[in-house]
Amino acid sequence: MTLTDSDRAHAGEHALQPPASGKVTLKDIADAVGVSISTASRALKGMPGISSEVRSRIQQAAERLNYAGTSQPGGVLTVLSDLHLAESATGEFMQAVQAGMEKRARELGLPMSMQLVNPAAMRQLDPDAATSGYLLFSMQHEDIVSLLHERGIPAVIVNGREPLMRLDAVAPANRTGGYLGARHLTQLGHTRILRLTHSPRPTIRDRMAGCVKAMLDAGLEDHDDLVVELEAMRTHLAYQAIKQRIEAQGSPDFTAILCCNDACAFGAIAALNEAGINVPGDVSVVGFDDIPTAALNSVPLTTIHVDAEDIGARSVNRLLERVRGQDHLATYTETAVSLVVRESTAPVRSNT
Repeated sequence: MTLTDSDRAHAGEHALQPPASGKVTLKDIADAVGVSISTASRALKGMPGISSEVRSRIQQAAERLNYAGTSQPGGVLTVLSDLHLAESATGEFMQAVQAGMEKRARELGLPMSMQLVNPAAMRQLDPDAATSGYLLFSMQHEDIVSLLHERGIPAVIVNGREPLMRLDAVAPANRTGGYLGARHLTQLGHTRILRLTHSPRPTIRDRMAGCVKAMLDAGLEDHDDLVVELEAMRTHLAYQAIKQRIEAQGSPDFTAILCCNDACAFGAIAALNEAGINVPGDVSVVGFDDIPTAALNSVPLTTIHVDAEDIGARSVNRLLERVRGQDHLATYTETAVSLVVRESTAPVRSNT
């Protein structure tokens, strides 16, 4: 009969006695619980792929035997954010990222708190002893990044990128996503691709850089007049921008729109529909994020799929490594993205 890790964990509980040498090793923990050394190591490092029950038994064995290398953080993981998710146009995506963080923290038995911070008062942030480390939730204000870096406080930027690599960061492969979206449009024959962007965010700049690369690879020029800068990535601002452009031009001077996120794509489609412009017959639209409502829009949205929950979970894993001092080299982790083709894109309409 083949025993699972769970079976072996139950069978090995009686062995929770310190070794005669007095020095507890990883093998002692594995033998005490009845699992492989590899399983014990992965569980104590907070790695995925291990059931909560087995992880808990391994951690308890390590604590009872006073294994020096496996103590959990003494405090809580604090999520810093200046976003009110329920009010944000990116709410669905960010809520999924948050769900991923919370789920992973629960699996690891780690307490987590949320703290909203006024960007104007970032320098006054006073980390307390109860906090093991910080998750910067879709924010990377220079004041807070500098503060955490200078004090050596463990922190990970969630869904962002720190250009100077002073802090760890986890984000989707934004440049790849931008490339995939634009390549899809060029393969459909589009040469006049309007880009709705929000340059203050490095991740959005990466998306647009990927878009430009795809256009150049297709032999197209990068026209500045086809770039629209939005004050924020919100549906109503994208709607206003497209509405004003159509009114100013009299008719669209583009055949496709590549948007910085799905929320902006919804606004762009609404403005086009209001002007009597068919999507995708006259103009194709591509979003980014693949939030749940993307498939339910009046015109189901072609977009770039991002596993938001995975980003949250990986951010917690990385912060835990930082807190435990296992790795002092700052890393930037990108998660894979993919193109999801729905009904908002079509081949460019022939003029003949």
